[in-house]
Amino acid sequence: MSAEDILAALGLPDECWVDMRVPKTQLVEHGGFVTADRRRIQEGIESLRWVAAIKPTTVSIPSYEAPDGTRRIPELQAMTLTLRPDASAGRVNELIHRVFPYPVLLATEQGDEVTLSLALKRLSETQTGRAVIDGDVLSVAISDSELERTFLRALALDRQPHSNLFSLYQGWMDCTVALRVARVTGDFRVAASPELVQERLNALAMVAHLENKIVRLRAQAKKERQMARQVRLNAEIKTVQAELRDVQAKL
Repeated sequence: MSAEDILAALGLPDECWVDMRVPKTQLVEHGGFVTADRRRIQEGIESLRWVAAIKPTTVSIPSYEAPDGTRRIPELQAMTLTLRPDASAGRVNELIHRVFPYPVLLATEQGDEVTLSLALKRLSETQTGRAVIDGDVLSVAISDSELERTFLRALALDRQPHSNLFSLYQGWMDCTVALRVARVTGDFRVAASPELVQERLNALAMVAHLENKIVRLRAQAKKERQMARQVRLNAEIKTVQAELRDVQAKL
């Protein structure tokens, strides 16, 4: 699986394709990043390519402007990013989403790992005309399995909402959430409503929290020398495991 495979799965019209290299100097000079982040860009990125521009004129899907004026989406962008082995992938991905004014579908390669990330944008409340990330960056690792192939088929443009570019991008985000859920349940299903998507994200966050808690408790139990304390820790592990199963069932 490669970044190009992900973008090819979108099934975009030929009119969308740009395939233009984005110089790192441009990111550094115009990104407004602090020194540490400028260094991450310079030292971590091997290449960044602007692959496609998804506009009303190229996909026949209307632009979007929120009634309250907080969001404006005249176009979407699809990009591929190649990172060097020691790059901080999560942080660099976030910087890429931050620097561009429109929502980006970003396929990132780092060694043998491929990640898809997306992030909604809204207009800044303090800087006129500037767009900022709205919420967290949503990302998922992509491997070569039947689950991922189902996910790639679900990303196709003709399977997404077409009411406007916001709904299109949200459709891609919903598919990404569905893949993360399927990693737990084994069943790939795109949620039927924004409310259910948020419930799934909340449940996924709780799953990660409980799994980390179990790891910590097991480490404590392994080091513990007092039998009574070991028994209490093992009982707590079983309680957290039961809670984890309950949360997983809600996915």
